[in-house]
Amino acid sequence: MNVMRPSITPLEIRKRSFPIRFRGLDRNEVAQYLELVGDDLEELMRTLDDLERENSRLKDEVAHHRQTEAVLKETLLMAQRNAEALRADSEREADRILAEANRQGEKLVQQALEKAAEKEKRIRELRVERKNFHLKLQGMLDMFQQVLNFDKEEEDLDASVSVMRPKRKDGEAV
Repeated sequence: MNVMRPSITPLEIRKRSFPIRFRGLDRNEVAQYLELVGDDLEELMRTLDDLERENSRLKDEVAHHRQTEAVLKETLLMAQRNAEALRADSEREADRILAEANRQGEKLVQQALEKAAEKEKRIRELRVERKNFHLKLQGMLDMFQQVLNFDKEEEDLDASVSVMRPKRKDGEAV
């Protein structure tokens, strides 16, 4: 700060002397007045020095605060960028995981459908086998029934024929 300072110092005021003239000023009064003016000027200069030091300190403090503010703004911007990048990365990762889960889910559903189709095919095959078995079994039962009926008829026929035949003797061939 460029402050205009008086060109005269308090010491110069105090040491200044004036020539004496006829009917001149009272030397004591002038000396006292100069002393008061010197004291006031000295106090003003001291206050001015204090204010300049305080002003310099405050300017340094403001500069420090501005620097801190700039660092904080930069840090905040960096944190925001990092947060946005992290959020974007998280969203991409979530999308990837979701897509993978969907693919696996579709694959599992497809496998389940294929297994269900295989089971249904096997059930149809077993039903056909059971039907064929029943038909064969029924055919065999019918055949056994016919054999039994045939044997019964033969026995009945043999029984009715043996009543009409003469009895055999031991050792005779039929």
